Amino acid sequence: MSLSNYGTRPNAPVYFSGMIPQRSWLQRLVNALALVYFALMLLYVGNRFIIQDRIWLMSLFNTFSLVVFAPLPVLLLFALLVRSRRSLLLLLPLTLWALVWIGPRFLPKANAALAAGTPTVRVMTNNISHFNIDPERVPALAESQSPDVIFLQEVQLSTQADTLAVLDAAYPYQTVQADEMRVNMYIAVNITYSRIPFLSSEAVDPQIPGIPVIYRNVIDLGGQPIALYNIHLISPGGGIRFTNRINNYFIRYALAYDDTNRNLQVDALLDYLDTEPLPYIIGGDFNTSDFSMTYNHLAAQMGDSFAEGGVGLGGTWPAARATRLPSFLPPLIRIDYIWRSTGLQTVSAWQGGFSGSDHLPVFAEFALQPQ
Repeated sequence: MSLSNYGTRPNAPVYFSGMIPQRSWLQRLVNALALVYFALMLLYVGNRFIIQDRIWLMSLFNTFSLVVFAPLPVLLLFALLVRSRRSLLLLLPLTLWALVWIGPRFLPKANAALAAGTPTVRVMTNNISHFNIDPERVPALAESQSPDVIFLQEVQLSTQADTLAVLDAAYPYQTVQADEMRVNMYIAVNITYSRIPFLSSEAVDPQIPGIPVIYRNVIDLGGQPIALYNIHLISPGGGIRFTNRINNYFIRYALAYDDTNRNLQVDALLDYLDTEPLPYIIGGDFNTSDFSMTYNHLAAQMGDSFAEGGVGLGGTWPAARATRLPSFLPPLIRIDYIWRSTGLQTVSAWQGGFSGSDHLPVFAEFALQPQ
């Protein structure tokens, strides 16, 4: 027996110099990152259900929950490249959670089957922004989708009234509500347009902090009166924490995040709606992500039309074309909604195109629930 062959195995793999140490080092790094990410996600999940939205930092993470999954596909890719079973086992439950939580949003919804001739109402909502870069898009979108009711928020009449005047002929029934919460920042109103006559229209005090008056407009849908509400809740990015020397809007928004007043408004709005005797439709900018725990309180009392009849994440803010973000980026979160009460069913819902605002519009179609 030759000494040169002693202790070797037939067909043993041949490694180039330095290959084993390099791969071992990369595996250890991927394993460490996967373990840290897994631990942080466990910490987040626990606090999400224990703390919920009671602390500003936790509420911020809940609002942008989608972002916490951003490292997952990257780590999965590296775990596969280095063939690390340990990392894959750590990332597997997180992957399953993402698929269960986010995946169904991309599945087609079973639209309500309607008998021929069933009356429906189509609704549009859009925060058109007081700094809208192309306000002519708003009436053009309305014309292309032909909604029966339009809820617009943050309308600056001094610069946008003439542009929106083209809606008057098709939507002669209107109410204009001053946005009292934002008078120190800009002068804006919320406008409700309807091609369907108002059976009644009255200003009511919903006892919502910062919103002394909203309009309760009532229309007829197949013989059933339906109440309409146009809502714009306060932004949770209005704090002053750590922001004195920060110019970037999004960083300043995150560091100044405080949803205390917004949550008070949500509670007051839900209390008011408990007293509404009619089926109702509410459209507006709720400044509340559908990943947040606060959203769950709203969805427990009302039906979210996009969740029921839309496909995809349906993000409405921020629209990159109206901000300094790269134009290819989709809106990060959904904060604009069209809600329905019992007595109504969602037929379909969809996201609208760019309207010149940092918010994308939302459309939904409703019918009466079968008796």
